[in-house]
Amino acid sequence: MRISHVRIENFRNFHELDVAIGEHAVIVGENKIGKSNLVHALRLILDPSLPDSARQLKEEDYWDGLARPLTKDDVIKVSVDFADFEDDDKYLAVLGEFLVSSEPMVSRLTYVFGPLSAEEEPLKESDYEFFIYGGDKQESRVGSEFRRRLPLDLLPALRDAEGDLANWRRSPLRPLLDEVSARIDRTALEALAQNISDATEAVTDTPEVSALADEITARITDMVGSAHALEMSLGFSPTEPDRLLRALRLFIDDGKRGVGEASLGSANLLYLALKALELEQLVEKGKRDHTFLAIEEPEAHLHPHLQRLVYRDFLRRRTHQEAVEEGEPPRPATSILMTTHSPHIVSVSPLKFLVLLRKSEDDHGKDDGSEAVSTAEL
Repeated sequence: MRISHVRIENFRNFHELDVAIGEHAVIVGENKIGKSNLVHALRLILDPSLPDSARQLKEEDYWDGLARPLTKDDVIKVSVDFADFEDDDKYLAVLGEFLVSSEPMVSRLTYVFGPLSAEEEPLKESDYEFFIYGGDKQESRVGSEFRRRLPLDLLPALRDAEGDLANWRRSPLRPLLDEVSARIDRTALEALAQNISDATEAVTDTPEVSALADEITARITDMVGSAHALEMSLGFSPTEPDRLLRALRLFIDDGKRGVGEASLGSANLLYLALKALELEQLVEKGKRDHTFLAIEEPEAHLHPHLQRLVYRDFLRRRTHQEAVEEGEPPRPATSILMTTHSPHIVSVSPLKFLVLLRKSEDDHGKDDGSEAVSTAEL
């Protein structure tokens, strides 16, 4: 299953964009040409983390080439076509009711934003609404369930890989450890927790360590009084069985250094690997059927040689779409949408995956927004 076509009207850089997509998409182009805007247009339909308040666009989201003030006929529209899903029942269950073509099967979702209920001009902000519908019937509205089954996940260009890895709530390691914890026998987990507790007590009961804990508690008590003081203790990790594995941390260089001491490139590489494993796990557990993974500027802090290796791996053909070569491992149900400035990533991208954004001019030589040239159409 894949996105096969994207159409955008009157959204930011795009007056009229119509581009075919291959199995994946590597989107290239100069600065301010609309690479991030193209990804954001897809998020309006597919990203479950995007709140409806962000789907309610503003006048400044309209293409600059439209005359102001806007009229009742001016709308923003984004359409996404899906193809190559007819052989999989779980995709048919989600996409079957939104068909716009039966031979071959193609389903379509469309986002519309505009003054949909305005009766007169001038228009007010409250006149503008958005909705998403499936197929070719506007009354066939689409809600959040679709985005839960076929979601788009975004890794933004300014991501803080090191910070996310260090923050337990945001770390892609967290769901992986939670899954491991669920598979361990409860009795075995309790025994492990007791062993950790015994080892911790052997260290913290030494006079020097316990004295330091008492000193910290006493200093807090002097500062805020006994009513607000915290009773401190030192230890290696929580010893409750349910929290034990969550205390695990990743180390590099044979355990000599923590991730916080890794280079920015190594942290980015680790983050991408963990994110890929997390997405595979979500599909395997039936929490989603497919993932569209949008990665902005994946080359961040990576040596050119690593860029080629990592994104050759991301862009390999998936087995759910076509038989792989002998000896190639199975791949998850993931489609990659990538924006990049890197010639090293472009050089290893299969030709049919490239989408080039460039300036467009109308018949009179005036700026007509950005257009796309897709090698999937060649």
